[in-house]
Parts: sequence; C-alpha cells; structure tokens
Amino acid sequence: MCKEDDLYLLKLESNELSWWEYARKVLPENRPNEYMTYWSYLKNKGKIPRRLIKEAEWRMEARRKGLLDT
Repeated sequence: MCKEDDLYLLKLESNELSWWEYARKVLPENRPNEYMTYWSYLKNKGKIPRRLIKEAEWRMEARRKGLLDT
C-alpha cells in the first residue's frame, strides 16, 4: 500500500469518503478483499478487521514521524 492508500482507507472507515471515491483513488490490488467491489463493501461495511485499520494508522503515524521512507 502506498501513503495515500492508508489515508483513503481511514477516510472510508470514518465515512469521510464514499466507496466510489475510494475506488477511483485506490487500485484494486491495493484494496482489502472486504472492499474490493461496491457490493462486498456494502456487505462488509464496518466489519473489516480492526487490524487493517490499526496497521494503516500505524503506517501513517510512522511516515509522519519519518520512520518510514516509502
């Protein structure tokens, strides 16, 4: 996942971004399986493993602090 993918995932989870905007900005191979298609998103909304969200938050924070360079 690239920098922006984490941000978009967090925004999608917090309802700041619609799935359609998320799909335009994040390549299918970088999306979690639960959010691969619109129908899978509707079916799994709010059920994505918390681990994925926590990892995205950790990567965002690590990048902000300069611990990750990619």
